[in-house]
Amino acid sequence: MTKSVTAIFAKRLKAARAIRGLSQRALGALVSDDKANGSVRINRYEQEVNRADMDAAAALAQALDVPLAYLFAEEDDQAELLLAFARLTKSERSILLEQAKQMVEAKQTKANKTKR
Repeated sequence: MTKSVTAIFAKRLKAARAIRGLSQRALGALVSDDKANGSVRINRYEQEVNRADMDAAAALAQALDVPLAYLFAEEDDQAELLLAFARLTKSERSILLEQAKQMVEAKQTKANKTKR
């Protein structure tokens, strides 16, 4: 991992906020009783001044309607996949998960054959 968890969280928080079209103030109001302090908290998370604890991260994910894991996804494609996966029905998720497992298994089988 080349980036710090704090940097990854800040990047994903900004991106999720942009996707939802929320200002720092608006997001702060959703997760805090005090709008002014909520806005400052969001700004400090995004500027990597403060770290959100897990409860705060979960509240932010819920307010932004993103999976909690999205806020910590190290790679952009992982983050996109998490967002897409969250929008699928349970049965669609099962199908996609099975396809991913089959891809991994095929890759491992191929790798094992080339080792021989």
